[in-house]
Amino acid sequence: MFVLTDQQADQMLSRLSSYCKEYSLKVTDRDLKECIKHLDLVLETNKTTNLTRILNVDDAAVLHILDSLVLLPYINKAPEGALLDMGTGAGFPGIPLTIASHRKATYIDSVGKKVDAVNSFITALGLKHTHAVHDRLEEYARSHKKQYSVVTARALAPLPVLVEYAAPFLKDGGLFVITKGSPSDEELNSGMSAAKICGFSTLLTDAIDLPDGLGHREFIVLKKTHTASIALPRANGMAKKNPLA
Repeated sequence: MFVLTDQQADQMLSRLSSYCKEYSLKVTDRDLKECIKHLDLVLETNKTTNLTRILNVDDAAVLHILDSLVLLPYINKAPEGALLDMGTGAGFPGIPLTIASHRKATYIDSVGKKVDAVNSFITALGLKHTHAVHDRLEEYARSHKKQYSVVTARALAPLPVLVEYAAPFLKDGGLFVITKGSPSDEELNSGMSAAKICGFSTLLTDAIDLPDGLGHREFIVLKKTHTASIALPRANGMAKKNPLA
């Protein structure tokens, strides 16, 4: 361990194991230990590269590890195949979800230093069939259409923008799993309108409160069910400059 003492790591494992039972998450202690190793690597690298503002290790266990793993039930609903984590940052939620689901995975971010860090984490953790990519989502989508069974996104962009980014990556029947804090009705409505244009149907919505008062999460799971009514991806920047809804 770099930042975490062995005692802190043991205490974190106990807490996370308890949380997983509380949230009905099927994650082994062995996988949780790997998630804790990832967090430790993040905290160590954060001394020289800005990856996270969450420095309290107890908060980080919830806001990084648990906040990633709560997506696992929705990931497991997706068809077999690879996962894409858009705007991965320090590798959340992508790396914990890869550890727990054992899927092949790609983590993409537009910040090169973060991608370099995530690739170093992948090597240190011995994760096979995974890699991090430094690219714009629109650019990467042009050469990776329909290559993923499940796409994830956290606090990356407004819902209509996220939906447009994700659509070209997904295979038919694939799932887009989105987690948000407390999105406005306006964002939800415009997101659902954009989803229809981009070929999605709503599979389910859900919500939880994280422990210790650390936040509310709303989950939106969309299924790729039909062909988008416009050509995707659009030109770079168009999704943000001129959202579909």
